[in-house]
Amino acid sequence: MKRIILILAFFLILINGVLAASSTTKREISVQSVDGFNIKATLEYPKVKSQKEFQTVVLLHSLGYSSGWWETLPRELMDKGYAVLKIDLRGHGASVYSGKLVRTSWKSLTNSAYAKYPDDVVKVIETVKAENSKKVFFNNWAIVGSDIGASTAILVADKIAYKPKTLVLLSPVVETKGLYVPVKFANLDIDVFSISGTGDLSGEKAQDYLKKFAQATFATYTSTSRSCGMLMLKNDQTLSKVITAWISEYLK
Repeated sequence: MKRIILILAFFLILINGVLAASSTTKREISVQSVDGFNIKATLEYPKVKSQKEFQTVVLLHSLGYSSGWWETLPRELMDKGYAVLKIDLRGHGASVYSGKLVRTSWKSLTNSAYAKYPDDVVKVIETVKAENSKKVFFNNWAIVGSDIGASTAILVADKIAYKPKTLVLLSPVVETKGLYVPVKFANLDIDVFSISGTGDLSGEKAQDYLKKFAQATFATYTSTSRSCGMLMLKNDQTLSKVITAWISEYLK
């Protein structure tokens, strides 16, 4: 009997520890773009009584995916005490309705619509900054972007007044859906961490080209995954920790 009680006590302690570790505050964000498109995002940060403010990491997903595909990265970041802002880019995830509630998929977007991605993201960030200024802040912040999200990250960093401390680019591209980034990239004095998968020749080629325009550190990393973009996080279980470690060097 005593043994059963001890086992139950240990189990309860374990469960309480897991629940405490996973306790977060989560807020759904809805922002209307300049042209009336409804952009959705999720802001989440750990519940820590001793911590009043949270440095923010913005996550911008791959083409054809959504903010639900980040695997363990959001949790890794929150475990380090960061707020995580996951944005569904126009035409993806929950961001598929125009101001007139017409459902629009990324598959039917024109390049002129993709060109609005940086403005959409900036407006979400500015809304979060204004509405949650007592909890999250953008003095020290970072962006992680994957393929078209990586391109958007570069263009957002160029456009926004308060620059991120670092950019993490998964499978970056030179140009996609009309978003050409080298010229804007050359304006940035921001350290970059660029990641490609093993055998991802197009990603490596894009990295080599973008590196020519870099005005600060341009570090590269090859994942053990033979995939690219967000799928690297699924197939390489160490990658979330690698990204978090990089960001932690900048958001101190």
